[in-house]
Parts: sequence; structure tokens; C-alpha cells
Amino acid sequence: MQRVLKFLAAAMLLFLSGHAAAHFDSAVQALPAGYAGDDIKKWYGEIFASVPVAASIKEGVFAFAVDLDVGPNFSQEYDTASGKLELRYNMAFNQIAEGWSWDELANPDQRDYYRFKFLPLGFETASRHEPVVVELYPGKMVEVKNRWRYEYFLAFDNLYDFYERKVDDDAGFGAAVAMKAEDARRLVEGKTLRTLALCRLKPPYHAESNTFWKATFAEPVDYTLRKRYLVGDLLEVWFYDSASGKVLAKVRRNQP
Repeated sequence: MQRVLKFLAAAMLLFLSGHAAAHFDSAVQALPAGYAGDDIKKWYGEIFASVPVAASIKEGVFAFAVDLDVGPNFSQEYDTASGKLELRYNMAFNQIAEGWSWDELANPDQRDYYRFKFLPLGFETASRHEPVVVELYPGKMVEVKNRWRYEYFLAFDNLYDFYERKVDDDAGFGAAVAMKAEDARRLVEGKTLRTLALCRLKPPYHAESNTFWKATFAEPVDYTLRKRYLVGDLLEVWFYDSASGKVLAKVRRNQP
């Protein structure tokens, strides 16, 4: 029996990952233990190279893990009075300031100037070549390293499908999950709670920005930051326990 259960779990993981992303089942109540969502780096590369974008990508539902370690957005606190674990991912400052996100005619009393919001999906760093000795200033030689950082985001413009437009710092995705204090302590101390963003992509499907900082004597590194966005509609936000795969809460849109 245990062998059968392991086989089913492995099959489910295969079904929910990689090229099976287009078939993600939002009705499931549990995920395989250790589930980490679709591979954002792989999928960004595939979508970036797709001309035209494949029908399976246009119609599919993707599930990307939100990087909770970026900034102070995520909080979890157990309320002993209610017996609930309070979960919240604040969105007040997650606005995309790229030119394609501007809404120059926006009335700030009615809608946001920065139309698109973001959820961070991870990053990677790399070096393109070995350090080189260069003359930064006449007669001043220094060994310069190069460093690239790639940051991945989900960009979406339907945040207010989930809650009424707010400008306070507490605006965001939240859930209160009933559980025993010891279970909440295990989640918090074990750092196994994860957040999953379900989305469907739409034109232009992807976007990039590039920022470069030239090496100086104080910091002899040529540094390039490349931000990579997948563009789509946010469908749901899930909170789940990565250790067991149990889905704790599904935050759904107020509007279909």
C-alpha cells in the first residue's frame, strides 16, 4: 500500500510540474510533499523563445512559488484567542515602476498610476567571464569582477479583483487558518509555510528591464541587474505546508 501511495504522489508531482503546468488542477486540496511550483527560470526561457507563443501556454494555468524572503511582506502570527494562524502577504508597495506599467492619465483617487503589481518568484546570480584588469582612470589599474543578477516576477493588473482598492500598509492577501497552537508552532519554527500564485498568462506574456552599474575603486565590480517578468492574470493565492503538502488556504478573486 505504501508503495502505491508513493507512486501516486510521484505521479501527481510530475503532473503538476514542468510541461504539465498547463494542466494544474486548482481543485486539489493537497500537494505532494516538497512541492515548489513550476520552474520559473525554465518557463521564462521557454516563453521568451516562443514565437508565436504556444496555445498550451496561452490557455494553461501556471503555479509559481512566491519568494517570501524578499522584503518584509509576509507575516504569520498565531492568535491564541481565536485558535487561528493569521497569514498575510502585504502588497502595498509591490508596484511595477517600469514604463510599460505607467497609467499616465490615472486619477489617483480612482486608480493607481502604476497599473501592474508584482509577486517575486526568485532570482539567480552568475558571472559572464573571469575578472579582468582594467584602467579605470589614467594610470590606475584594478581587477574588475563581473556579476549578473536575474530576478523573476509575476506581473499582473487585476489585484483589485481580490480586495477593495486600499492604500494602507496592510493591504494584501490574507487568511486565518484554524489549527492547534502546536501545529502553528511547527509551521512557523520549521519555516515550512509557502505561498503559491496561480495565474494564466496574457499578452505581452513577458517583459525585461536592464540596469548596469560600472565598477569603481570602492566597488570593483561591473554589476548588471536584469528583471524578468511573466505577464498574466492572477487567479488564486494559496498558502500551504511544504513539509506535508497540505493546502491551508486558497485566496480567490471576489470577481470571476
